[in-house]
Amino acid sequence: MDCNHIKDQLIDYIDGNLDHETHQKFDAHLQSCKNCSTDLQELQTVFEAMDSDPIQFPDKSLQINFEQMLAKEKELNNDQKVIVMNKKSKGFWKIALQIAATIALVISGYFYGKHENTTSFSQEMAVLEKEKKQMKQTMTISLIENESASKRLQAVNYAEEFEKPGNDILNALINKMHFDDHINVRLAAAEALAKFSDNEIVRKALINALDKEQDPGMQIELIQILVSIQEKRAIPSMEKLLQNEETPDYVKDQVKIGLPSLI
Repeated sequence: MDCNHIKDQLIDYIDGNLDHETHQKFDAHLQSCKNCSTDLQELQTVFEAMDSDPIQFPDKSLQINFEQMLAKEKELNNDQKVIVMNKKSKGFWKIALQIAATIALVISGYFYGKHENTTSFSQEMAVLEKEKKQMKQTMTISLIENESASKRLQAVNYAEEFEKPGNDILNALINKMHFDDHINVRLAAAEALAKFSDNEIVRKALINALDKEQDPGMQIELIQILVSIQEKRAIPSMEKLLQNEETPDYVKDQVKIGLPSLI
C-alpha cells in the first residue's frame, strides 16, 4: 500500500469506513511513514477546528499590533479565496489547515487588541467574526469537493449551519444538488438550500433541478420544498411531471397533493 493510496483514503480511515483488513494495513503504514502520519494529524486538526472554536488568551509577551496582524491575515485570506473545485485534488486539507491556523492567530490577536485598546472593542469583534465566517466558508467549500461521499455529506451539513452564507457556499450546494453522483448528498444539498430559499439564485436552482432531475426520490424532495416555499414559478415543471408517462405514480401523487396550494 503506497503513500498515494493512503492519502486518498485518510478521511475514510478517520471516519472508520475501512474494512478491518484495510484498517490494519493503514495502521502498519502510518507507523512506518512519517509523511502520511503527519498528513493524518493535519487532517484531524482541520476537522477539530471546524467542530469547535477554542479560545485561548495569548502570552503577555505577544507584542504584535492587532490591526497590523489582522491586515496581514486579510491579505492571506484573499489569496485563499480562490479554490480550484477539482475532485482529483488530494491536498485540500492543507489549505483548510492553513485557514484553521489563521483563525487561531486572529483570535489571539483579537484578545491582545482587546486589552490594548478597549475603545475599539466592538469594531474589532465585528471584524473578527466576519473573518472567521469567511474562513469557515472556505473550509466548507473545500470539504464539499472531497471524494468521500460521507465527507461531502458532512460538509453539506456544515453549510446548512450558516445563517447567511455567501454565494460561494450557495453555488457549491447547488452544484452538489445538480451533479453529485451520490443521491444522499444531492438530497442533503436540496434540504440545505431550502433553508436559504429567500435567495433568488436558490429558488431558480430548485426549479431548474426539478426540470432536470430523474431520480423519483429527489423529485419528491424538490416538489415538497417548492410547495413549502410557495414557489409558483414551479407550476409548469410540476405539470410537466404529470403529463410525462415515465413519471412514477407516487411522484404524480405528490404533485397532485402540492400543486393546488400553488395555483
